[in-house]
Amino acid sequence: MEDKALITYGWNRVAYIVNRSLALKGIKTFVGDMSKITMNRFSKFTYKTFCYPNFYVNPKKFIDFIVSYCLKEGIQYVIPIHEESFLVSKYQYLLEKNNIKSLLPNFEKIKIAHKKDSSSMLAKMLGIPIPETVYAKSIDDVLHFFRYYDGNIVIKYLNTNSAKGVFYPRNEDEVKKFEKDIGNFVVQEKVDGIGYGVSLLFNKGELRAKFTHRRIQEKISTGGTSTLRESFENSLLEDYAYQILKYLNWNGVAMVEFKYNEKRRQGWFIEINPRFWGSLALSYIAGVDFPYLVYKILKDGDIEPVLDYRKGVKVKWIAGSIIAFLVGLVRGEFNLYHIFSKADAYDDLWQDDSGKILIGELFYYGTKFLRTLSMNPKENAVLNIDEL
Repeated sequence: MEDKALITYGWNRVAYIVNRSLALKGIKTFVGDMSKITMNRFSKFTYKTFCYPNFYVNPKKFIDFIVSYCLKEGIQYVIPIHEESFLVSKYQYLLEKNNIKSLLPNFEKIKIAHKKDSSSMLAKMLGIPIPETVYAKSIDDVLHFFRYYDGNIVIKYLNTNSAKGVFYPRNEDEVKKFEKDIGNFVVQEKVDGIGYGVSLLFNKGELRAKFTHRRIQEKISTGGTSTLRESFENSLLEDYAYQILKYLNWNGVAMVEFKYNEKRRQGWFIEINPRFWGSLALSYIAGVDFPYLVYKILKDGDIEPVLDYRKGVKVKWIAGSIIAFLVGLVRGEFNLYHIFSKADAYDDLWQDDSGKILIGELFYYGTKFLRTLSMNPKENAVLNIDEL
């Protein structure tokens, strides 16, 4: 029987790396998305593409479709990429009932990891440093915090991904605009450090792979998805990340994000991405093939730990760099480094695959911008995990 894997969120580069990794190992990949315009549609590695229902609008309909599609095509493995992994986790019993496997923690663990308040409280409980944090009960709490830190604060909504729902108010008038949402966000001191990500794979609470990177450039200057990053190691942050996910008895992949002050050698927990991460291409190129390792656990039950990788590898996201440059122009910034910075490899351009994957990715972003007039729209882009 041929091994087949269903991959979601097929428009983007993370799904592409998963697709590429598995296809090169002889696994037939079925790559789905809500849109017909996906970079994976143009890849020679994709066995088949398909469209599924909008999970932001009707989560249960999405799950029912995924189960039905797997049964129709004889697919044994489901590998969700983005926030639809929350749904796959919640309804995992429906997949298991039909002999369909997916490597995910239970829904309550994902919920703790995803939400900014619960994940920060967990890190603090474990003795891991976090930025000074306020769980505001009134707008006066936020204003007091803003004044105390001379405006160096960040407001983070509890249900967010990437830079969506993250704000840096410049004055008290901007702070007051958040009064209507008191209780739906946390307020933190803006700490001075470089962004680091520690990516880990667990199998039923046991560490099976690790990878660390630091950010060089980001799509938005205030923070968010990285466009250029480098493989690195940082034993302090790796230990912090391990403690958090070990406590949660994690199952599957996650990236724990930190800020790290290299002069003071001090790190702060920022958040957990309880799913695959945007810079997946870097770990793949540096020698930790997370997608294939997930597949092997699903197929064989377990794997030998993969803890070593090449350091100093730089990988760039071309489409993200173009977007970062254009957003900078709108804000009056002219940063050509986004365009001309060099890397060892790229998320969305591969010599052994068609250049059309980059064109497909840019076309997707272009049509989304024309529809929303935003490079980072929140509509149909953030699931409220409390309402699932």
